[in-house]
Amino acid sequence: MRFIFFTFLMIAMPVMLCAQETVVPSITNSAAIDGSVNEIFVTTSIGEPSITTLTTTHGFITQGFLQPEPLPCTNLEFKCYPNPTIDVITVETSGCEVGIQSVQVIDLWGRIITTVTKPKENQVSLVDLAQGVYLLKVKLTNDDVHAISVVKISN
Repeated sequence: MRFIFFTFLMIAMPVMLCAQETVVPSITNSAAIDGSVNEIFVTTSIGEPSITTLTTTHGFITQGFLQPEPLPCTNLEFKCYPNPTIDVITVETSGCEVGIQSVQVIDLWGRIITTVTKPKENQVSLVDLAQGVYLLKVKLTNDDVHAISVVKISN
């Protein structure tokens, strides 16, 4: 019995080795851009680039990752207090996970008076300004820009 098994194994082994499938890199894409660089095939569809690395006659394995687009924030709110102010104004955002990147103080002639990058405790000093109406151009960390009107009064 052992002899038959070993004989079968000796005859069947080369046949099994020759019958293996070859692995060919390829891509499957229904809509978007395809390309290859140095035998690496890449396909990019809406929001999801993927690289297919293994393809056989029975199927394929795709490696890739999602790149979701951030949804616009619809419930962003600003609080600007005290308004009117004597010296310091505080600008706060709520409703979205954004912070204040910079605040520009602009007079009604359109001149930029000062720019505060990442204001400490979201406060902007208006101490050195004359009384009047000013615009605060607030740039958020998601690159949105909003304008707020403030009134500076004298001491």
